Amino acid sequence: MGVTRGTPAARQRTTAVLTAVVAAAIVIGILVVASRAPGPGRDSRAYPADRGTITLAGALGRAHVRIPDCLAGTLRYAVPGPSHDLYLMLNGSRPCLDQFTTINALTSEGATAELPAWAVDGRGETLGWRLDASRGYTLYTARPAPDHTIEALIRELSDASAYQAFVRAT
Repeated sequence: MGVTRGTPAARQRTTAVLTAVVAAAIVIGILVVASRAPGPGRDSRAYPADRGTITLAGALGRAHVRIPDCLAGTLRYAVPGPSHDLYLMLNGSRPCLDQFTTINALTSEGATAELPAWAVDGRGETLGWRLDASRGYTLYTARPAPDHTIEALIRELSDASAYQAFVRAT
């Protein structure tokens, strides 16, 4: 007696199910390989403390901060914690820093003897910043939108031809 292999309809269903399983396995395999493929790479301007969950452009937009072209190549940044605070370090000439303060509507609060909490409570240190009030910072502030604040500590560097700004935007 011979072995019966089922009806033609049953064989068709089995073939269809096996085809669907193989196709699904191929699609899943492609998705796994694609998800592990290297992306565009980490932004070289990002500090190691940056979480990498948002691009610089996205972080600037969310914080309502604009960067003039003359500072775009010199900046460093991070969005390091669970909050969406953006930290920037900018280096440039006085005209470039003036442009930054102007386009962000920053107002000078004058020379500061006491630095804001974020500059001295370890948040700046995680980025490698060593901020010291004796270095002669001027504090600039702005509120570009409800629930958003920009604070910038700007100082003249020792050679008097360059300036440096440490910025926190929330």
